[in-house]
Amino acid sequence: MNQKIINALTKDVGLKILAIVFSFLLWLVVVNIDDPKQTRTFTSVVTVTNEDVLTKAGKLYEIKDGVNTVSFRVTAKRSIIEKLSPSDFSAVADMNNLENSERVPVTIAAKSYANYITISSRQNYLYVNLKDLATERFVISAQTSGTLEPELAVEEVTCSPTVITVTGPQDVVSKIDSVVASANITGVTSNFTENVIPKFYDAKGEVVDSSSLSLSVSTVSVSVAFVNTKTVDIVVKTSGILSSDLTLGSIKTDPSSVMIIGEAGALNDVPNITIPDTVINLSNLTGSFTTTVDISTYLPEGVRLAEGTSSKVAIYVTMANEKASTISVPASNIELREVAHGLAATLDVESVNVNVFGEESLLNDLKASEIKGYIDCSGFTVGESQNAVLQFDNLDGITIQNTSVTVTVIQDQNANESKSD
Repeated sequence: MNQKIINALTKDVGLKILAIVFSFLLWLVVVNIDDPKQTRTFTSVVTVTNEDVLTKAGKLYEIKDGVNTVSFRVTAKRSIIEKLSPSDFSAVADMNNLENSERVPVTIAAKSYANYITISSRQNYLYVNLKDLATERFVISAQTSGTLEPELAVEEVTCSPTVITVTGPQDVVSKIDSVVASANITGVTSNFTENVIPKFYDAKGEVVDSSSLSLSVSTVSVSVAFVNTKTVDIVVKTSGILSSDLTLGSIKTDPSSVMIIGEAGALNDVPNITIPDTVINLSNLTGSFTTTVDISTYLPEGVRLAEGTSSKVAIYVTMANEKASTISVPASNIELREVAHGLAATLDVESVNVNVFGEESLLNDLKASEIKGYIDCSGFTVGESQNAVLQFDNLDGITIQNTSVTVTVIQDQNANESKSD
């Protein structure tokens, strides 16, 4: 039985194969002649037109959930529909047709084979959220970031433009507190200019997302100029001879060194900054003391202090075995003497920092309440911020340096009232 089946299948194999091929070709001919209609779904990105309608009304839109595509069904003969792709269709949302402030009808149109296809009549919509529109102008702050190369300092940072106009949702624009354009100086040794994308920050210094903002410029040109630097010590010269009953301990400055900038040749000619001997005359000293000088007047031509470096330098002159310290003395410990009748004098501060000198153990035990001072106000007239000398009586083993303060003198109303009585 099995043998008969095998014989039947293998008999005239060539004819059987030819019959199968012929049947397939006949099917193809029938299908191509008939060319039946088919339906397929396409998805296209929506193009929004006439957005200025909202802008003129002080509004802008945000696509809801970020979905800016629509899907639609197209029917056509198989021979045509197989040639179509999403790029053969346009999907347009005209803001003039905005409905209920939340959706815009989308018109689907064919770019190819328009007369041979049918697009589903189902209405598609682009859903939007409307927001208030705001426009603000901000000054751009030009800055640098990164690591500065040794012996260089940033002399100047500028940007162009200096102002940027920002348009966008009011709730976003209102968050902006500052706009920064920052150039990276890591590894850079010469002046340069680069285009950078500005960043927006709120009042807390956190970055504000600018993706929804329209900017007057997309990049800012930042130019950075460098200058050579050098750190030099401060040297103090003295004149005169110290009294025989005193022994000089040390002369120090605070700071002990400063950074200067200028051309390389000019910096090479500056080994240090010297405070001349006219400032410290040892013959006039009766003990330790402190003074402050402005070193900017001692800088040679072509050299200046680096940005952020104070020109004020404190000089500490201490006798042997003495240390220097600073104590804040409350105004209540300071007596205002010899105030003219009918006037009232007051200190302009609640406390005064004074320099004290002595052995370290004595300074450690010294309390601000133990320091008493006075100001001679004789000759003062009515007026604000009058300079006065605050004087102290020295304590055992401790020298308290006199200092300058400002005093305000006014008419004493109590005195006038007593006179009228």
